[in-house]
Amino acid sequence: MTLRRSKVQKADYYLCESRESGHLCRQKLPQLQPGKVRRVEMNAAAHFWGYTDELASAEDMASITRAREILAAGVAQLAIKKAVR
Repeated sequence: MTLRRSKVQKADYYLCESRESGHLCRQKLPQLQPGKVRRVEMNAAAHFWGYTDELASAEDMASITRAREILAAGVAQLAIKKAVR
């Protein structure tokens, strides 16, 4: 298969997201370095997803902190509900 250059979005890594082997490809992604975030672009090159590692901005870090707080609150709420049963 050949793609026009305009149809490919620049990324650090391109991985297939097939149902059969997509999880195996994701396991081979290098670990994210501290202070960086990973952007994911669906269909960056045909059916391949594009992964780009970049430095986290202050807004990114604030979003990550909020997401972690929401996750922790949800886990605590589930634990309380489970203990009450």
